[in-house]
Amino acid sequence: MIVMVIVFVRPVLIVYIYKVDWPFGHFFVMPHFASHSHHLWNASHRRKKFGIYCLATKSVPNEFVYKKFKQTVPIFKGNLGWILIWMSKRIRFIGGRSSVIDFNGRNLNTTSRELHRRDDLIKFSKSEIEICNNFLQNFGVDSQKGFVCLNFRDDLYNRSISLIKKEYDLRNSETQTYVAAAEKLTELGYTVFRMGAVAKEPLNSTNPKVIDYATNGMRTEMLDVYLGAFCKFAISVGSGWDSVPQIFRRPLLFVNHIPMFALSSIVCPITIFPKIIINHQSQNPLRLLDIIDSKACVSLQAEVYKNAGFEIRDLSSEELVEAVTEMAQRVEGTFVETPKQKEMQSKLKHILSTHPKLQPSPNHYPIRAQFASCFLSRFPNFLE
Repeated sequence: MIVMVIVFVRPVLIVYIYKVDWPFGHFFVMPHFASHSHHLWNASHRRKKFGIYCLATKSVPNEFVYKKFKQTVPIFKGNLGWILIWMSKRIRFIGGRSSVIDFNGRNLNTTSRELHRRDDLIKFSKSEIEICNNFLQNFGVDSQKGFVCLNFRDDLYNRSISLIKKEYDLRNSETQTYVAAAEKLTELGYTVFRMGAVAKEPLNSTNPKVIDYATNGMRTEMLDVYLGAFCKFAISVGSGWDSVPQIFRRPLLFVNHIPMFALSSIVCPITIFPKIIINHQSQNPLRLLDIIDSKACVSLQAEVYKNAGFEIRDLSSEELVEAVTEMAQRVEGTFVETPKQKEMQSKLKHILSTHPKLQPSPNHYPIRAQFASCFLSRFPNFLE
């Protein structure tokens, strides 16, 4: 029956069957990218496009998001999802295809700016907004300053998620190094929510404005999305949850980020302060050109760095404080770069836009981010 319907509507409607990956970031982003691309196509073409989204598993990473998707797009899981995926791979004449949409949307004929023009796949009801706002009021969130989401990974997350490869351990960092940065944000007037579903240890702070949402028992799937969607800005090390502030166009700061250039093509402002890559013999931080030439700028495999003679250092508490302070000033419009920082940013943009190994190709995409000015000032040899 499904095949007959798809064939019948082919003259006026192209049906695409998309296989949606299970990890939360892919699960959240794929329907947004595909449906927004179809929306743009349909606005200027008589023959329309229509997407059906399928998971081959019975479980989903977030039931709240799945419920919201079902209200706006056709999405299926379990046996029916598996059948549709199987059918799209084997029956070409139905006009559908099985496709994995990644963060770059590279198999969609549109730009990332267009892809994020709308975010209406997730709509909060009045009652849901009221519940979430009451949650925020319990912590006295300043209505003017708002709140910040802080998201980082430790080794417990990788051990608990069988889908995560071991080399992803490079993204881990120590929990307590973030305490000073979180408390600095509270001095600036923000309330800070430490995000996460799996956490090894609590964020030890006595500051009442630092909320360890990941471990205090208050976490819900609805709040996971709401907080990311309405935060003043988000701080992360690079994980699937980042897709929430990205889709809702919230400013994003990546700290302890690695690989250095594995960044999503998003339209919301993004600033990075990466992990520090050090030459093992000299113990000096590496130059940007050395990192690019070694291919370490796009690798998540520890062996790649080791074989190249590199070490990786996490950011110190002091460096994290500098990064979040600059980000807060950028969001508030009060950040002022020094002439030297402007010169370094200009040189960095030139390298990123002209170096042949960083230009668009079938396997690589443009860098759409800026490095924190405090990072460039702290490591002036980075651009030599």
